[in-house]
Amino acid sequence: MNRAFDHNGTIVSASRPVKQLRTVKKTLLIDSEDRDSTKYYTNGDVVYYLPRVYENVVSIRLKSLTLTPIANQSTSPPSGTALIHNYSNGQNIPTAIWANDNDNGVISTVNYILVDIEGLNKCDEASVSAQRSSFIDSYFARIPLTKSQNTYGNTIINYNDRSEEENITTYYPAISKLDRMHIVMRTHSQQDKSGFIYWTNDSEPASANNRQLNYSMVFELEMLENGFDDFSSFETRIQNREAGNYGC
Repeated sequence: MNRAFDHNGTIVSASRPVKQLRTVKKTLLIDSEDRDSTKYYTNGDVVYYLPRVYENVVSIRLKSLTLTPIANQSTSPPSGTALIHNYSNGQNIPTAIWANDNDNGVISTVNYILVDIEGLNKCDEASVSAQRSSFIDSYFARIPLTKSQNTYGNTIINYNDRSEEENITTYYPAISKLDRMHIVMRTHSQQDKSGFIYWTNDSEPASANNRQLNYSMVFELEMLENGFDDFSSFETRIQNREAGNYGC
């Protein structure tokens, strides 16, 4: 029950301090160049080890992403610098069969790609080809692609959530410890975890000499702090008065 007191004939409630749990935000940069390239042959399906153990994570936001061109316009028709790899030809390891990879006529026509982060996905996905099923918690972020000259760019793709749709996920209860991210880049048609897409610098399937193209992501992680802030909550029923009619 609130205490109240009379102030010049007007009922005023006392100030009540309110405790609110503090949070802290950290910015995290992940570049596909940071991967162990002897273990993860291409940049399409990679586990990244984070610079610290982030504790009590309540939200993760993808602030920005920079991708190399989705299609190479130096050839006619444009060929994909992003290629499709199916897990039927092996995982993302040097001994997989890479010679069969190409854009399959898909990469140069898609208008977005999806980012999967294993265990952190919270976005649902309807099924391709009107199948009566869906995929729950199947992706983390959707990255739109900008169309240029009827194909998808030979320019760098810069996604920023201040100009595009926001990709942020909250977690309740909080993630107790986060020390790595398993990130997979894919198209909507690969929703059944059949494969991933990756980038090379010559539009050719991955080899020892053409895996230099990389992407970078900037995340914002919000974490609970072990402490509280006090906020003053002053409640009053004092009516608005002319400044000259009310003294201190």
